[in-house]
Amino acid sequence: MSPMRVLMVVGLLLVPGIARAGGEAPSKKMNVLFIAIDDLRDWVGFLGEKQVKTPNLDRLAARGLVFTHSYCAAPVCNPSRTAFMSGRRPGATGVYENNADWRNTPAAEYVHLTQHFLRNGYYVAGAGKIYHGSYPPPANY
Repeated sequence: MSPMRVLMVVGLLLVPGIARAGGEAPSKKMNVLFIAIDDLRDWVGFLGEKQVKTPNLDRLAARGLVFTHSYCAAPVCNPSRTAFMSGRRPGATGVYENNADWRNTPAAEYVHLTQHFLRNGYYVAGAGKIYHGSYPPPANY
């Protein structure tokens, strides 16, 4: 198993019916739990690691959807995170380095993942390293 470089998506639980068979709309909104982890590599039990013990992640992975092939848009964090949240490559977002505030680049013009959920009636909360405290979302987010 190859190392996971910048971002590994560990789990999405109870994903809303975005692409349901027959194109039918979901009867109700489901809860979504999204966990992104930097530099985890593949050192977790559910990916076959025997030395490192990760029982909680293993249980979570068994109940959710795990992406085992992850790629990054850039070899540094901020451009990769911005690309992940906006769905656009650094060439489109204008974020190429870690010290770039994505709110002052073309990235601010795109609907980010959290904005999409907010606009569709979801309560969105987050913590950690996706946007960092130094680049909080704008007030109109």
